[in-house]
Amino acid sequence: MNKTGTGIITNSGDTSWVLISSALVFVMVPGLAFFYAGLGESKNAMSTLVAVILTFAATTLQWTLFGFSLAFSDTTDSLFLGNLDYFAQLGTMRKTNPEAPTIPATLFSMYQMMFAAIAPALFVGATAGRMKLIPTIIFSLLWSTIVYDPVDYWVWSDCGWLHKLNVMDYAGGSVVHVTSGTTAFILAYMLGPRLTYTTTKEYENHSPVYVYIGTALLWFGWFGFNGGSSVAANSRGVNAAFASHLAASTGGIAWMVLDSVVNRKKYTAIGFCTGAIAGLACITPGSGFVQPAVGIIYGLLSAVCCFYSVRFVKWIRVDDTLDVAAVHGVGGALGMVLTGILAQYQVTRLDVGESGAAAATAGWLDEVWWQVPVQLVAVICVCLWSAAWSAILILLMNSFAFTSLRCTAEEERCGLDIAEIGESDHRQADSPSNYRQLENKTQEIDTAALLANKV
Repeated sequence: MNKTGTGIITNSGDTSWVLISSALVFVMVPGLAFFYAGLGESKNAMSTLVAVILTFAATTLQWTLFGFSLAFSDTTDSLFLGNLDYFAQLGTMRKTNPEAPTIPATLFSMYQMMFAAIAPALFVGATAGRMKLIPTIIFSLLWSTIVYDPVDYWVWSDCGWLHKLNVMDYAGGSVVHVTSGTTAFILAYMLGPRLTYTTTKEYENHSPVYVYIGTALLWFGWFGFNGGSSVAANSRGVNAAFASHLAASTGGIAWMVLDSVVNRKKYTAIGFCTGAIAGLACITPGSGFVQPAVGIIYGLLSAVCCFYSVRFVKWIRVDDTLDVAAVHGVGGALGMVLTGILAQYQVTRLDVGESGAAAATAGWLDEVWWQVPVQLVAVICVCLWSAAWSAILILLMNSFAFTSLRCTAEEERCGLDIAEIGESDHRQADSPSNYRQLENKTQEIDTAALLANKV
């Protein structure tokens, strides 16, 4: 333990690990961007890349100014939301946070900022190719303030009402994945399907190579996402990282097999990568509460449940472009329930001190029968909160022309790369000149149709 120049006592090893973990979680942002750009259509690749990184950047400003204070204030007794005592990070260098007592509060804020900023970037994939850029950023900022920050406080702050119920969410199954997955579904439903959407049509993915690279970066970053949630360099963090890796490996293999058997596909990279992400989303809430090998169970069950959730969402004709709700929403919710079953005291009491061990809980394996109902209450309440406020925000923004979320039909046809970004992925088939030809052709068709109607 070291006493800093500001008078607080910190642990240099813990500080180093959380600093590294913050950088690892940041790597997930370009990973997510590449993953989404590769899965989507070629004409929207650059717009997807830009939307993810811009959403991330804008939300970091919101978090720095007031998001952290709303989510992690330790100077209020409220059950639902923090105050603004730490506005603009004031005072955080001179103290620690109760959730991370061995590192500076500023570092804890920076680490949690990565979670807060990647959460809205997740739902960008649900409406890729049909949601305008600037309204997306405005929606993300409002969503972070009204949806994410309160849920974060409920689950992770000492005074949060779900925290007081002993809900178990180690690294964001409900806080990150259920909130963003639910919002993704509401966005996809309320904005409507793509102009060319059918339940039988297979869209050509822009680049399986991008998906592969994105998955590698996400997987790598998840070691900091889950492993760093110990906010200390200890055995608990090792446990979380190991369980996460096993869940990803199992999920990828299981999804690839399902894709081959059920969908009659070959052993595709996209199938493996999607399953790996589903496994990682599922293990997130339980990674620091279960034995490492239990990650295999999370990976297997997440692959099956998320795979059939994708098919169900298509069956009900909701055009979730990149399957965000089915993978992240369902994966996170499933992980919450599994944690209520599989968590054990020998893990939950690890590296938390005497007081922490006395307050620790476990799951059905250790005969804590009320834990699954608590987990279900958390999932249902977070889901309802996210869905209700997302719908309200969509209706509100769509009531004004300058904040309307959906792009025009013409912009959707020619692609948002050329319509909004003015740049494209420089592949021969997707060159800007080809986009302009497509745009001109679309305009000619629309003009001809207009003249015909007048006649």
